Amino acid sequence: MDRNDIIQDLHKCCEGSFVSGDRVILPSVNVAVMPEVYQLKDNLATLGYHLYSPEWKNEIFEVSSALGKDQKAAVGMAQGGFLFGILEAVQAMMNDINAREADSDFLGLHRWKLYLGNIVAIGKEVPADIQLYWHVLKDEILKRIGNQEICYIKIYAANAGNDGYVTGECRINDTKIDSLSKIVEDMAKAWHNKEFASHKQFFLLRQDRETLWDYPYTHAEIDDAVEKALMLYEKVLHDGKQEYYLPALAEFLGDRTLAQDIVNFVPEICTELALQEVRFSEAVKIEVRGNLFTFYKTQLADYYPIANAVSKALDKGVVSKKTFESLLYASAGFDAVQKALADGSKPEHLVLTDMIFQVSDDYIVR
Repeated sequence: MDRNDIIQDLHKCCEGSFVSGDRVILPSVNVAVMPEVYQLKDNLATLGYHLYSPEWKNEIFEVSSALGKDQKAAVGMAQGGFLFGILEAVQAMMNDINAREADSDFLGLHRWKLYLGNIVAIGKEVPADIQLYWHVLKDEILKRIGNQEICYIKIYAANAGNDGYVTGECRINDTKIDSLSKIVEDMAKAWHNKEFASHKQFFLLRQDRETLWDYPYTHAEIDDAVEKALMLYEKVLHDGKQEYYLPALAEFLGDRTLAQDIVNFVPEICTELALQEVRFSEAVKIEVRGNLFTFYKTQLADYYPIANAVSKALDKGVVSKKTFESLLYASAGFDAVQKALADGSKPEHLVLTDMIFQVSDDYIVR
């Protein structure tokens, strides 16, 4: 099977859909799905799904992986996981079916409509009530969301049974949250299954237009801004004029807040990419106009889009190894880790505290 087979198979499974290029269009919910093939083996399929809508600024993304007696069966299982998991939740959101209400606080009140997806269960573990994971995690999730238009949360729990491995995962907008993943893992440990069992579920949160602040960029525009910012950094580094980097970037972008976020966040993001055994804080502190605020990184509209953009730019080879090393040496987190390692600590035992960023008086928290 190849990507075209996956596209045609998905089209056949979605009533009223049609194929346009590499996408399956679902007119009834104004959504397009672009499948990708990440891995196909004799009995394993790992597929990616990018979901787009003209009603959203940014995409929703999911990876579905499954085992089967042969490749066709594995693909069918992976497609089924997508269809009955996140796609049903997206369809419920777009048709406003079975919505619940939720509120969060991020520099003011934000109102949301919540849509709970199916629990896609494998094995003999009895499927949990559809609200179980939300009830356990909702307070912690709502503390970690900000002004996003749409938030999607993925829950995955698995227990291999008979003293095998147990794992749990909670992702907010495809970012794994370690503390919430531990809660899910502990829930899976309480199962009494003898053979492999798993649960996967999605929650979708769509913010009320009345409480949504306008955010000026799509993720694609952040990708472009970060790539150009890295090239500019390499130039000022080569010219020995690093002190001009922030004002030059602010002038180039026409947005001093975004420029400061790129300058502040990129070195720390590079450190997280370089030192993946180290646990980094879920939060940052921002000092603005004499006040110190603590925010979860998932609350900030810029942090993870910038992080994803940095990863893409590095994969493309936008900057040299020397420039990447310079970014590491500009990172307070990298410096703290190096000192701890010099004192005999092991990377896997390190947990970094919140980074503190100082910003200008005209900075806008987004």
